[in-house]
Amino acid sequence: MRLLELKKLEINDDIPLYVTLYCKEPWKVDENGDIKLYKPVTRDSNSCSNTPIYSLGIKPSSSKEKIDTLLRYFFQVCDVGMSPQSVWKTDDCDYISLLLEYAKHDQVKFDLVRDKILGQFPELLMSENCYEKLPDSAKLEDYIASIEVAYPKTWTVEYAKIDS
Repeated sequence: MRLLELKKLEINDDIPLYVTLYCKEPWKVDENGDIKLYKPVTRDSNSCSNTPIYSLGIKPSSSKEKIDTLLRYFFQVCDVGMSPQSVWKTDDCDYISLLLEYAKHDQVKFDLVRDKILGQFPELLMSENCYEKLPDSAKLEDYIASIEVAYPKTWTVEYAKIDS
């Protein structure tokens, strides 16, 4: 099994780290043939896209040690084949993403990672960090299909691939 290990982290500015929880969402084609997304579905569903449920920007000035701890941990547990990669940008800078996808065969690991992140950053679930309303009867753990931890390209991040 291949893992990533964070070797060096230098936070060079106060640009935030982002932690985002995604859910599955099915495709829907409208009468014009345009693809539209609608109603989130559970992580076990056969669906074609991910949409953010919750996202939290964490400024280094308020949580430098927590950011360091989270990145060291998430480098070890992320999907090596999909991480790290540059997937999006803001007005401030480009971001590098580490991703962890839900897998039925490794549900325990995924749930442990989710719980550890929520334990460290419970504010992630505050209403102001919510993008998508889940059904009233929903259990959050049924909907989280992937986790993204994205750090600014302006930070110095050195890592190694290791075999365990």
